[in-house]
Amino acid sequence: MIDPPLDGVQAPEPAPAHSADPAAVPPPAALPEPKRTERPHPLTPLIRGWVVSLALIIGLGREILGWFTESRPLPPLQLLLGGIGGIAVIAVLVGLASWLATRFVIDADELRIESGILLRKSQRIAFDKVTSIDVLQPLAARIFALAELEIDIGSSERVKLRYLTRARSYSLRDYLLSRAHSHQAELVQAEDPGLRLGDLSAEDEVLVQIPPQRLLVGAVTSNEFIGLLITIIITVTAAAVVSPYFGGPVLVLALGVSAISGIGGFVVRRLTGQFNFTLSSRPAGLRISRGLTSLTSQSLPPRRIQLVRLSQSLWWRRFGWYRAEIDVLGMGMRNEEDTHASVSSVLLPVADHAQMRLVLARIWPEADWESIQLHPAPFRARWLHPVAGPFLGLGHDGLLVVSRHGWLERRWDLVPHARIQSVRIDQGPISRKLGLADLAFHTAGSRLHPHAYGLDANHVLERQDELIMLAQAHRPDITLASATGPAVPADQPGPEALRADQAEATISATE
Repeated sequence: MIDPPLDGVQAPEPAPAHSADPAAVPPPAALPEPKRTERPHPLTPLIRGWVVSLALIIGLGREILGWFTESRPLPPLQLLLGGIGGIAVIAVLVGLASWLATRFVIDADELRIESGILLRKSQRIAFDKVTSIDVLQPLAARIFALAELEIDIGSSERVKLRYLTRARSYSLRDYLLSRAHSHQAELVQAEDPGLRLGDLSAEDEVLVQIPPQRLLVGAVTSNEFIGLLITIIITVTAAAVVSPYFGGPVLVLALGVSAISGIGGFVVRRLTGQFNFTLSSRPAGLRISRGLTSLTSQSLPPRRIQLVRLSQSLWWRRFGWYRAEIDVLGMGMRNEEDTHASVSSVLLPVADHAQMRLVLARIWPEADWESIQLHPAPFRARWLHPVAGPFLGLGHDGLLVVSRHGWLERRWDLVPHARIQSVRIDQGPISRKLGLADLAFHTAGSRLHPHAYGLDANHVLERQDELIMLAQAHRPDITLASATGPAVPADQPGPEALRADQAEATISATE
């Protein structure tokens, strides 16, 4: 590995002024930042090839079992070992060549990642295009204290940098985020505290930590778990009834084992995916770290959040717990269950009321969704929504639109006016007869689709025009401040020249 100098180049001291007028002395020019060139960690080919190696072992194992079951003679041991050794040597050589052909270069304006053996590929990432950076530690990489960076530049494809030491990944992540926010920074080597279950530094303020006990209780009281349990009970009961005629006890045993595996797998995925969940605040935004076998550190720019969905299952209402999901601009379709190291749409897996309010206040400091009066759907809406009809509602103030729906799982969609790009009215033939209509709110997100159901059609057009006017209005006093800093005063320049995640003064109605 080529280790670059760790300290940045300091600007020279200004020359003494020879003029009596201080304004006539030009400011000293800073020297351009030198290029830093590095390669990934030498163990990168091993980490990236372990999946291929595992598939090779499984494939050979099946072939050997086939020879035994079909009573075919095994090939000579020398031939078998030679084939395995040859494949291993080829894999090592290809991985080594790929590692030698891969490097990343950091200069004053951009990060450049060069890779490819026969076909060279160069990815150039300007600092001002970086919106967020996540640090992922899959199990195989975590064993060797390595990590990868996923760089979000606002497109559907995220640039990956594999693999660096854990300390180097954190320091490079912090450096790139500082440069993305137009702050001068030095690329220094952070100290690696060894094996750790989180990603916290001295400047981080911990907002929420979810204990494993709550994750376990939340998993077994969720609607998904209860629905899975009911389905399994019905299936096993039906199998027991028909077992005297088809399959006998073997059928019941097979279904029982599958049922236990399904329930256990669901709980284990919830626990391992969200284990040691920590949401912290830092100058660059919010940060989520989670995971047991695979650790994920996810950067979250509050400016890119399009909406927040809060949900409560039937049993969670007794505990006052909430689950919060977000739709973030540029992240696309993401994992909801957090079963592997990937970017997640979950903002809070199992949070109490105080934690939920604290996090929402960091995202939208001036908003209070609970103070918004929700107008219930008319009584005739129960013809279309016989169970959920009493719980439907819509309301808004000068900042947010809030819609409520759901029965077994109560949901609230919180959408800032300035994130609404368009409003659509939906009416089917039965809805027209009943004088009802639904509203659909379109944002720049791609995963969550907020709706308001069962509205009085006579008021829908009025509300639609009002919501569009609010979304298009320029309100410098409405803030989406950074995760830690205050709002920028209204007399300062607005965010028109900044990216969505960098603007600190107002909600942009064009994102």
